[in-house]
Amino acid sequence: MGEASLVRGLTRRLLVAGGPTAALVCMVGRGVAQVRSDATGPASDITQDWHPAAKAVAEEMLRRYGAPQETTATMLIWRGNGPWKRTLVHKTPVEHDFPTRHMDVLEQVVEYRVPLNFFEPLARFNGSILPDRTRGDLTAWCDREATNILVLNLAHDIIRGGKTVEQAREAMAAGMHEIGAGSIPADARELRLGSPQGDLRDPDSPMVAPGSSQGTPQGPLIVR
Repeated sequence: MGEASLVRGLTRRLLVAGGPTAALVCMVGRGVAQVRSDATGPASDITQDWHPAAKAVAEEMLRRYGAPQETTATMLIWRGNGPWKRTLVHKTPVEHDFPTRHMDVLEQVVEYRVPLNFFEPLARFNGSILPDRTRGDLTAWCDREATNILVLNLAHDIIRGGKTVEQAREAMAAGMHEIGAGSIPADARELRLGSPQGDLRDPDSPMVAPGSSQGTPQGPLIVR
C-alpha cells in the first residue's frame, strides 16, 4: 500500500472512531503515520488561553449543560440546551457598561417574534439584546446566564406593556446589583416568555420579480 493510501485509510479510521476533531494525520515516514491531537479537542482544553471572564462562563456552561455540540478555537456552541434554542460562549469579550461595566461573552437565543414597533425601544433598553425578524429569534448577550434571563424577561415586559423602557432599565440595574451581591432575583431565575406559538419567522416580501435577476452575468463590483 502506498503512503497516500495509508494516510487516507488511517484518516478514515480516526474520523469514524473519534469524530472530525479526534486527530489529524500530519506526517508519514517509512510506512508509519504520525498523528497529533487537533486544536479543537475537549472544550476545557480550548478555553485554556481565553479571557478569564469567558473561561469562567464556559466552565459554568460545561457544568450545567455538558459538552457542546460544536467547538471552534473561539466559540463553544450548544443547541437546544435547557430553555435555549442556542447558547454560545465567545473567547473574546465585548465591554458593556450598562447597567454596570461587565464583559459580554455569553450569547443565548430564544424563539420570540418582536413586533417591528418594539425594535427601537428594545435597543434603547439594552444594546446587547438583538431581535432577528427573519428567523423569529431574540438574542441576549451578557456576562452570565442569570443576566441573560433577566434581560429577556424585562424585554418581554416592555413588549407586553408591563414596563416602560426607563422602568426596565431601572429594574435591570437593580437586578444586576443583586446578582453581583450573590443573590439571584426572581426575574433572573426562569424565563417567563411562554412557549413559542406557530412559525415565528418573518421572511418579508419580495420586491424583485422571480427570474428578473437572470441574464448576462455581471462581473464583481469594484470600488476604487
